[in-house]
Amino acid sequence: MYSVKLVCAVLIAIFFLTPTASAEEHYIRNGFWGGIDAGAGLLNQSFDEEDENDIAFFLGFKGGYTINPHFLIGLELSGWLLEAGDLYDPDEGKGISQVFLITQLYPSKESGFFAKAGGGYVSNWSNRPDEPSRKDGWGLTVGGGYDFLLNEDIALSPFATFSYGKTGNWDYRAITFGLGVTFP
Repeated sequence: MYSVKLVCAVLIAIFFLTPTASAEEHYIRNGFWGGIDAGAGLLNQSFDEEDENDIAFFLGFKGGYTINPHFLIGLELSGWLLEAGDLYDPDEGKGISQVFLITQLYPSKESGFFAKAGGGYVSNWSNRPDEPSRKDGWGLTVGGGYDFLLNEDIALSPFATFSYGKTGNWDYRAITFGLGVTFP
């Protein structure tokens, strides 16, 4: 329990530490962009009049095109792993997957701060024999972060998001903190 609190505290500290940007660190976002995000999500799932709370590993891949230096649009493939699969036991494995159309808004082209919003397809999947293998639905996400430039091609991007998804009688709410590698 203490290790989970420590991980959350470190991620929050990284998120709120912002550098003082110098003129050499400014860049103009243009063209194609992409990134990989990893972190931990605090998940609350509701189904059949029951609630289940979990802390789960989050992983996401995103990419798209820069409309202008303030506005990026793209696709995000992401999700949370609730139970790891096993090659020797095909009945293990459970998670939540998302395929979202996302936008990122940078209020200032001199700053790395961004706001993120998106929505699209959600899948709650399970390999367990006592549960349906896949439930499909819809979801939304909002959040924000900061791009810390390492050089003109790579940035470290701490982020925080809130996500909601629904499929039939099952829904989830997740608060996720993480760190991404972004290729602006």
